[in-house]
Amino acid sequence: MSRPTTAATEIEAEAEAEAEAEAEAEAEAEAEETTDRYTFGDSPLAADRLALLAATYEPSSARLLRMCASLAPGRAVDLGCGPGHSTRLLHAVVAPAATVGLDSSPDHVARARAAAPPGIDYAVHDVTVTPLPGAPRPDLLYCRFLLTHLRDPGRVLAGWAAAAAPERAALVIEETASMSSAHATFQLYYRLVAELQRHYGQEMMIGRTLDRALAAAGWNAEISGVRELSLPARRMARLHGLNLATWRHDPFARASFAPRMLDELAAGLHAIASGVEDAPDVQHSLRQLVLMRDAAPP
Repeated sequence: MSRPTTAATEIEAEAEAEAEAEAEAEAEAEAEETTDRYTFGDSPLAADRLALLAATYEPSSARLLRMCASLAPGRAVDLGCGPGHSTRLLHAVVAPAATVGLDSSPDHVARARAAAPPGIDYAVHDVTVTPLPGAPRPDLLYCRFLLTHLRDPGRVLAGWAAAAAPERAALVIEETASMSSAHATFQLYYRLVAELQRHYGQEMMIGRTLDRALAAAGWNAEISGVRELSLPARRMARLHGLNLATWRHDPFARASFAPRMLDELAAGLHAIASGVEDAPDVQHSLRQLVLMRDAAPP
């Protein structure tokens, strides 16, 4: 005979269900606090943004990479390669014997493989996890606009130092030190992105604060500087508009930013991108580093 349902048993069942839901929410929150979240996505729209980003920054990146050609690396790894634009640039300018692009997104890696020239390979891998796949261990590592998305870049930098070739190895980094505009639309966009990243334990302007983490990780600066870029407002508005269309659906953004404000921001960016509204160039201070890690002691 089945046990009759009473008010007490119903309350008990509801309490158990609430406890389970709270436990799941706590587990999700704990995972969010300890994992890196890439809020800019890997959709076709995100891939279009990365193509525009690659075209925008190729001249400054190529200038930096040309300084590394004399290193004659045997195996170079592009960390967080996305759909492969930075990997192809690295391979073309530095001319390693072999180049590998690593990214945690299977969709981005599939796009990269579809356009891969001879000498370049790709693999799906979370670059914050070491050892890195493949052999031999790389003697040149490259990352552009990656550390800004990490909660603990110091730990990751130390992991890369351990994962690199046992003999002398190089790490090339490009990260934002500052980005500004006199136009209110850009100012709002940068404020919201900084707030979004800060929620996930990330730092938008991480190029300002890298030195201590690099030294602790065993990387020594051979080249360290800030390249001042003046970037066309229409292009940057297009770039940011593509990004906004992705990150506005992030759970934190949906909970924290009013939809009407984001709609107005999207409209403002579109007006600048289409030339309906004038805006001055965006000023971008880009931190560029070439770092060396000497041979590990025997």
